[in-house]
Amino acid sequence: MPPPYHIGLPTAKHGEHHKSITALWELKWKKRASLGIYPFMEGKLEDLEEVFAYFNENNLKPPYDFERYAKPFFPVAERLEGLAAQAEEQGNTSKASEFYLRAACVYRTARQPSPSCDIQRLAWQRQRIAFYKGAKYLDPPLTEHLIAHTHAKPLTPEMYKVIPVTVRIPSNAPPGTKFPTILTIYGLDGHRLEHTMPSSHHIANGWASIAVEIPGTGDCPADPNDPTSPERLWSSVLDWMHEQSWIDQDRIAAWGVSCGAYYAMRIAHTHKDHFAGVVAQGGGCHHMFDPEWLEITRFMEYPFDLSQVLATKFGYPDIEAMKVDSRRRFSLLENGILDLPSTRLLCINGMLDELSPIEDCILTTQHGSIKDVRFYSDLKHMGEPLARKDILGWVDKLFKSVPASSFNALEKAEAKTAPLLNGYGH
Repeated sequence: MPPPYHIGLPTAKHGEHHKSITALWELKWKKRASLGIYPFMEGKLEDLEEVFAYFNENNLKPPYDFERYAKPFFPVAERLEGLAAQAEEQGNTSKASEFYLRAACVYRTARQPSPSCDIQRLAWQRQRIAFYKGAKYLDPPLTEHLIAHTHAKPLTPEMYKVIPVTVRIPSNAPPGTKFPTILTIYGLDGHRLEHTMPSSHHIANGWASIAVEIPGTGDCPADPNDPTSPERLWSSVLDWMHEQSWIDQDRIAAWGVSCGAYYAMRIAHTHKDHFAGVVAQGGGCHHMFDPEWLEITRFMEYPFDLSQVLATKFGYPDIEAMKVDSRRRFSLLENGILDLPSTRLLCINGMLDELSPIEDCILTTQHGSIKDVRFYSDLKHMGEPLARKDILGWVDKLFKSVPASSFNALEKAEAKTAPLLNGYGH
């Protein structure tokens, strides 16, 4: 039986913004676009108003045809790319960066919530191109690195793919500087191309910043429907990180956001010896897979049908298939991970989260190692706008508390994976 969820009984609710794309824009997205906050970072309200004016005349209603939804964004993004190219030819790299990143924001909006048709997949490809064209002119730049998936499962498609990450390193540091480093684990619809603002916070604190995607999103090569694939993914990423001379190997923290916080909870247990600490912001671990939760959360806080997007992300054909066995296969409680010892783990969220039940954060405190927690009584998903400041403070204290260690980078790179328990490292 599911718990009596803090947000209420397991009864389906429908937010007004689910009535149409116009309702979504007017009730949720327009304000966010005017403030430049997710998913509209680096964007301009004026770039998007033109598209949503079109939707106001040709309104789309659920169930959405995402081919029709994505198409009107392309002319706006292409115009911005043209302006960026002109600025580039004139040597105005600052203006070129602005226009490329604005174009990337428009493409990002076109592929929301995740690419589900050919035109949205094209939007994702073009977002990637525009983003890196603009990001290379930032100070310091964001760059793409391709990591060999050395722990890929043999005889599977994982073997033939790389793990792309976005990297940002503080500039003007003396040669040989080793930086405390944040590994940001992205979520359901936020990918490594959304890393400009978070990395800016990290850089301001003197930390290097790495962004990585989770199975079933972006360009992540890990099998989304294989419950063991995350551990292989993180082992490959961490092998690469331990080879990087600019990373302070004793001061590495992972920060998982939204659905990425589920993977942060996992990595805090399965790879605990690699991290000084881990932050799980807005994540679930067990009840997020309740069939009852998957039903009631579909049309609440999230802009689209959350459960369908989750089903696709976890490699299921539809919601009903996910309800059947996802808790048994992916729950960190049922597979024993929560009962393993962990590195220091901060679970932080809003009590009124309608994407991941707060009961899951509470559950982590009842198993395994002692956890740090911070819940905001009147806030929703991820506990924003208060959580980020508190997390940055927590990480800063964490890094300052870590003593010098003789366990150097080479030793860590050569360290063997810990023994397995129920098929998972600990």
